Amino acid sequence: MPSTLHETIQARLTASALSPSAKALVTEAMGAPEAVGSQPSLPHAYLKAVTVRGFRGIGRTTRLDIPAGPGLTLITGRNGSGKSSFAEAIEVALTGENSRWAGKSQVWQTFQNVHETGAAEIELEMLFDGDREPSVIGHRWTGSKVDETVSTLSRPGRTPMPLKESGLTGPMTLFRPFLPYSELSKVLDRPTGLYENIAKILGMAPVSQAIDRLKREVKEQEMAVKQPAVLLPSLLTELEQISDPRAAEAVALLRQRAPDLDRLEVLVSGRSAQTAEETETLRKTAELSFPQAAAIREAAQRLLAAAGTVAALSGTDAENARHRADLLQRALAHHTRRPFDDSCPVCAAPQRIDAAWVEQAEREIVRLRDEAEAADRAHAERRAVRDALLGLVGAVPAGLPAPVREAWSALLACREIDDDAELARRFEERAERLRETGTNAAQEAQRRLAELDEVWRRGSLALAGWVSTARAGIAAKPRHAEAKKAVAWLRRVHDEIRDERMTPHAQQSALYWQALRQESNVSLGPIQLTGTGNMRRLQLDVTVDDAPAAGLGVMSQGELHALALSLFLPRAATSESPFRFVVIDDPVQSMDPGKVDGLAKTLSLVAQTRQVVVFTHDTRLSDAVTRLALPATILEVMRKERSIVSVVETNDPINRALRDARDLARTPGLPTGVADTVVPGLCRIAIEAAFLGLARRRLAAAGVGYDDVESAVASAKKLNQIAALALFGDIRRAGDVIGWLRQAYGGWAANVFTACLHGAGRDGLRATGNDPIELVGRLARKLKEER
Repeated sequence: MPSTLHETIQARLTASALSPSAKALVTEAMGAPEAVGSQPSLPHAYLKAVTVRGFRGIGRTTRLDIPAGPGLTLITGRNGSGKSSFAEAIEVALTGENSRWAGKSQVWQTFQNVHETGAAEIELEMLFDGDREPSVIGHRWTGSKVDETVSTLSRPGRTPMPLKESGLTGPMTLFRPFLPYSELSKVLDRPTGLYENIAKILGMAPVSQAIDRLKREVKEQEMAVKQPAVLLPSLLTELEQISDPRAAEAVALLRQRAPDLDRLEVLVSGRSAQTAEETETLRKTAELSFPQAAAIREAAQRLLAAAGTVAALSGTDAENARHRADLLQRALAHHTRRPFDDSCPVCAAPQRIDAAWVEQAEREIVRLRDEAEAADRAHAERRAVRDALLGLVGAVPAGLPAPVREAWSALLACREIDDDAELARRFEERAERLRETGTNAAQEAQRRLAELDEVWRRGSLALAGWVSTARAGIAAKPRHAEAKKAVAWLRRVHDEIRDERMTPHAQQSALYWQALRQESNVSLGPIQLTGTGNMRRLQLDVTVDDAPAAGLGVMSQGELHALALSLFLPRAATSESPFRFVVIDDPVQSMDPGKVDGLAKTLSLVAQTRQVVVFTHDTRLSDAVTRLALPATILEVMRKERSIVSVVETNDPINRALRDARDLARTPGLPTGVADTVVPGLCRIAIEAAFLGLARRRLAAAGVGYDDVESAVASAKKLNQIAALALFGDIRRAGDVIGWLRQAYGGWAANVFTACLHGAGRDGLRATGNDPIELVGRLARKLKEER
């Protein structure tokens, strides 16, 4: 979705009338799309289990299994039992953060369990559509601080990777399927905070952040434009106190409506009292540098040594070989140019140079070159060190005083000296003379410049700073104007997109509110996000007994929590999110009994298409779910001494149906026929739930996506079709179910299924055995064990 948001902005930007520079500012402020935009789309994901060790209230390793796929799971437990530690562990594993710690001091950021000395660890198992095995997010602490962690994602058949590189980070930031109690309470924040919280749920944060960046840009450019006028009075005061013609000229220029900045820069350089040529000559002379004496002495010594080596080889066989090789080479070159001339190029004797001579000469040149190699190296070394010595000084710079220029030219004239010893001696002498002459000239130029600039220096520095600020202000004017246009455009587009996104969520929120309000006299009309800057706020159309009211001020805390849920659930369950689960911590607090019933119904409604996991210490929610006969798995977290935590299942559809059947069968005084009619129906519910669970497990294990699993389950209308889907993956094989049961478990299982299938009544169930409900339970347990 971040890429969709960026693409939407970009499409509107392209079609807008903004200038190219304003469009560039918007694009720059928006930045690159969130990471999710450049990563492959994620398959739908469900939670499977979380295993925790040494984290918060959980000591030794404890595993919490969560039924995968759509459905409602309630995780209960008293305060301090460790249930919220599981909730926080899920959040930390997926985001690396815990909203409980956000903005809190270090004392709040304690994560290590006091009874477990090993490093805290979290393993979160997730099922992605198409995967046969769960993926595991491992989150392990490597130090004592909350951010000293290593987080990895391991998917089946793939190399583990850092969680930040897995593609989960962007979607998790945008769709964040968590609602901790600390965030639930943020609905009580200031109006701007309310706006930001809801805007974040709507996924508008990238645009809001871009607007803030553009507003900062407008402010910075505006300051740059205004700064010269702010600084001008103090500059004029300072310049008027300086007795220098340049200061007077600068004041006159500065009092003009549009000061000539180029002329002011000339004054800064000090060229008002002296000619540009004089000042430039002084500065160049003052900045002169010369070759170091040691470097010249070393180069001269190297030249003398190389020349000595060449002299030592002179007249030797190596030197003679080099000369003979050169002579033969020239003779061959002459023959190559005149191939038909066979006379000797030295004595002109005819018929001297033929093919045989050429071949012999080439062999002789190779031999002589090998013999002359030492002499060649010596001559090459001499040339190199000679060039290095002469290269220590470059061409005469322009604008030097005459004595320096003459000394420099004399040094360059050494290049005409052929004798190496003479060159080394003369170069050292003339370089020393240049260094002495140049150093004296540089010192004099520095003294003269200091004398000329001392009076003007303080004023020129202040003037230079102002000129620089003025130029920056001039450069900032067009960018300031374009940034203002960019802000106005992006703010308008932001509001349009926000309202478009808010409309369906507001409608869904209104539906949830109707379910959650339960006997409340507060009615909620359209929900809107309005305003900008500090005036951003969530606007609620609230009435009390049909009379307009002042928004949140008339709502109880329980009603505010219900409102927060109404606003959170539509966004968390949006179809664009790859996360098909929602985790809510302690939503029941401050709700009256009627709203708890509404909450149970709302969560059950969302659980039809999402995996809804609710952590609560308040038993009213689980009581409401049980009382309203809503499908749910209820788990209880219990804590013993030394942070030993365990999880037990307190309710599932199979056990609940069988328990109700037993209770009903044992109830005395029921009207005639009630037990005979209802008990078989409850037994059928238990068997149906067992087959449904098996169907979902097998289809998911086969890599079928959960949406497709639910579609397949929905297509099975009858018990024998559900059983066929579970056993064979094909509802058309309903006729094979009884035979399979008889072969797999025995005739009793086939008889129980047949009785439940045909609604044989209580007598029909009794025919299957002495304790028909126990046989139903036995068959259900068998099916639960199937994989």
